[in-house]
Amino acid sequence: MVALIDELFKQIMKSLEPYALIPSSTLLILGVAAILSLITNLSNRFLVDIKRMKAIMKEVNAWRKEFEEAKKTKNKQLMAKVMKKQQAIMSLQGKMMWDRMKISLLFLIPFWLVFMILSRFYGSQPVALSPFSIPYLLTGALDETYKAFKLSFFSWYIICSFGISLPLSRVLGVNPED
Repeated sequence: MVALIDELFKQIMKSLEPYALIPSSTLLILGVAAILSLITNLSNRFLVDIKRMKAIMKEVNAWRKEFEEAKKTKNKQLMAKVMKKQQAIMSLQGKMMWDRMKISLLFLIPFWLVFMILSRFYGSQPVALSPFSIPYLLTGALDETYKAFKLSFFSWYIICSFGISLPLSRVLGVNPED
């Protein structure tokens, strides 16, 4: 069994060789991030009751507004009323978080495997170029040829993932905060 997994791993690494250098690496990681984001967002769209989530968010936000008002005005009656609802609100938030967490748990291992394979394949080698540097996020050596900063797999994947996932979640209507 171990030999089979090892052989499979070698084959995967060999199939990634054409995507080892920029710009192929840049596009491959962008594509992987897009596919994983699409899978997650479509799963949320079809497996989570978005209308219920939005209703819960509306109720939680109304409670928070009331809580802030009670705190600001120091109205003891309003604060007592708000505090009576606190447990129910926390329960609603917990249910909402669990619904979203189920989708994450469903894809955790497959996504982790993809991430581990790609991070092992690319290592610390640059996979993309950025015209600017952001300390702690986009760090890398300056490529004198292109006058751009070299990005690692991790940095580029995070940028792609957030850059695709957030707008996609809005387009598919799976963001209960909207």
